[in-house]
Amino acid sequence: MKYIIFDIDGTLTNTTEIDDLCYTEAIATTFNFSDFNTNYGHYENTTDSGILNQLSLERRNRPCTVTEIENFIDCFCNLLEKAYEKQAGYFREIPKAGKIISTLARNEDVKIGLATGGWKQSALFKLQCAGINIEECSAASFAQDAFARRDIISHTITKMNKRHNESPELSDIIYVGDGNWDYQATQQLGIKFIGIDNKKLAHINDIIKISDYDELEQHIGLMTLTS
Repeated sequence: MKYIIFDIDGTLTNTTEIDDLCYTEAIATTFNFSDFNTNYGHYENTTDSGILNQLSLERRNRPCTVTEIENFIDCFCNLLEKAYEKQAGYFREIPKAGKIISTLARNEDVKIGLATGGWKQSALFKLQCAGINIEECSAASFAQDAFARRDIISHTITKMNKRHNESPELSDIIYVGDGNWDYQATQQLGIKFIGIDNKKLAHINDIIKISDYDELEQHIGLMTLTS
């Protein structure tokens, strides 16, 4: 049994730009923070929950309350919905992302999961807008589950193990992502990584990168043979 776990923003949906814009506006609106670092890749945990937690500790010396997080998510999702109404093109599918999920789901030796640093509500909205059906995914974890991406991925693996009564070798678990933080999380967990070929991963030379989802099945096969 092989697990293929996907990130969402920049991996399944071409939504990174609009997500960052709405996330930044939601922080300013909800918490009245200003002059904060909007290069979110530089935070300790590049996840929606991790960034908020770090900002709150730095600015207020305390974590966010449950109510504050709920208010933030509401604001953030409202901004995403308004952005979609104005320009649906901001919420495109990464070409062939939906197709590869459907293709992999037909393989009895593969189970699919999702693990994203985004909130559940915003992630599901973006997937819906992009027309990607995730009903065939056996488990998913989100920013609500942990601050660190490695822990979010670990949550998905645990859920998949329980659902399928399986416990595959780490070499049979592959995470597909588009950021350096995705790669680092897989290194911490000891699982395999396949990256979306882009500028964020250009400096990493010892990984498999794909520029088209038609390449993914081929690389999964190669990794099976060499694992």
